[in-house]
Amino acid sequence: MSEHRPASAHRTRRAGPLRLAKRHPALSVLCVLALALLVGVGGWVWVLNSRLGDIPRFDAELDRPGRPERVEGSALNVLLVGVDAGPGHDLREQLQTGDWVEGSFRSDTMMVWHLSEDRDSSQVVSLPRDAWVEIPGRGRAKLNAAFSFGGPRLLAHTLEETAGVFVDHVVVVDFEGFAEVTETLGGVEVPMADGTTSRLEGAEALAYVRDRKSLPEGDFDRIDRQQHFLRAVLEQAVSGSRTNPLRLTGLVGDLAELVVLDSEFDQGLIRSLAMTITRKGAGEFTWLTAPHHGTATIDGQSVVELDVRATRALFQAIARDDFERYRRTHDVDLLPPPTESIDPLDEVIRSGAVAACVTQESSKGHAHRPTVR
Repeated sequence: MSEHRPASAHRTRRAGPLRLAKRHPALSVLCVLALALLVGVGGWVWVLNSRLGDIPRFDAELDRPGRPERVEGSALNVLLVGVDAGPGHDLREQLQTGDWVEGSFRSDTMMVWHLSEDRDSSQVVSLPRDAWVEIPGRGRAKLNAAFSFGGPRLLAHTLEETAGVFVDHVVVVDFEGFAEVTETLGGVEVPMADGTTSRLEGAEALAYVRDRKSLPEGDFDRIDRQQHFLRAVLEQAVSGSRTNPLRLTGLVGDLAELVVLDSEFDQGLIRSLAMTITRKGAGEFTWLTAPHHGTATIDGQSVVELDVRATRALFQAIARDDFERYRRTHDVDLLPPPTESIDPLDEVIRSGAVAACVTQESSKGHAHRPTVR
C-alpha cells in the first residue's frame, strides 16, 4: 500500500471561490430544498404545501439494534445523497417499492447536514466517496459502494457504524435533474479568482460540478467546489428569492422531480428548515470535509484513508452542538470563505473547455449529462 497524497490535517486548501464538483446533486438537494421552502416566507405557504406533497417518499428503514446513541433534543442530522442512475433503472421505483437492484446506481456525493437544537449553528460535512470503510455484511470497500450494494439504508448504516453519527433523515437526489434546477434559478453566479463572476446554468453548470480530473486534487477539490457552489446558491436564494415568487414556484416543481425523501421527513419539518435558512443565510453554515490520511492504493484501487478516530470525534462534537470549541483545538478541513477562494478551474471556464465538454456529450445523445468525470 503506497501513499499518494498528504494527510488532510496537513493539506492547505487552494484558495478558491468555489470548488464544487462532481455529480453532486445532493447540492441540488440542500439547495433546491432550501429554496423551495423559502416560498412559505413570502405568503406562498399554500403553494409550498401543495407542491411538497408531490415529493415522493420512501421508507428508509433506519431503525435497527445497536445504532449510535442519539443526543437528546431537536438537533438534526440529514444525510444528503447525490445519485447517478444506470441505464434502464428507475431510482424512485426502487426506493418506493424497496426492491433494490444491486449495482443500479452510484452515489458520488455524500454529505451530513447538522442543524443545532437552537438552529444557531449548522455544519455540512462531506465524506469522500472513495473512503475505505467497513460495509456491514460486505467487508471493506469504498464508501459509495454501500449505496450501490443496498441503497440509502445500507449507506446510512455504514456511516453510523464508521463515523458514530446518528442519521435522522435521508434525502436522495437524482443527478439528472440538476441542470434544470440551475435553469429555473436563472443561472448561478460563480465568483472567479480575478474578482469577477461567471453565470453558469444548465449543461454548463452540470459539467462544472461534475469535473474532477482537471482539478489539481481531484475529488478533494471537487468536494470544495460542491460546497462553494451550494453556498453560492443558498446565498443567491436567500437574497433574492422572496422577490420572485414565480421562480420559487418553478423550484418547488423541480424539487418534486429531483428528490426523494424518507417518509419521516414531513412538510412541517421542511418548512422549519427553510425558515432557518432564510433567517440566517448561507453565511452561517460551516462547510468542511471529514478528516482523512490522504490517498493510498489498496487491492489495486485508489482509495481515501479516512481518519476514523478523528471523524468520530468530529461528529461527536457536532452532535453535542460543541463544534466551535472543538475546532479551536483540532485541525479541521474547512472550506475557505468566498473572499479567500480561488477556483482552480476559472480559466477552464473562460477558455470554453466546459462548453466543449457539453458539446462533446451532446453529440452522443446525452446533452444534459456531460461526461466530465
